[in-house]
Amino acid sequence: MQRSLLHQIENTGDSDLVFPEMFKADRFQDFSFSVWLARTPPELVMAYLHIDKATLEPIPREAPSITPI
Repeated sequence: MQRSLLHQIENTGDSDLVFPEMFKADRFQDFSFSVWLARTPPELVMAYLHIDKATLEPIPREAPSITPI
């Protein structure tokens, strides 16, 4: 079975980002890396990613709004 890989999309402009994405699945699932980091003890995140607190603190704690149409 072929597995899909995680990907990241970054809006570098100053307006809403709109893009088409097609799924083979019959339902939409969103995974927010930021929310996962926010729910993991900071000491574990810093140790695993080899980052300091100053690098970890600016990471958003809420998932961006993604609306499937």
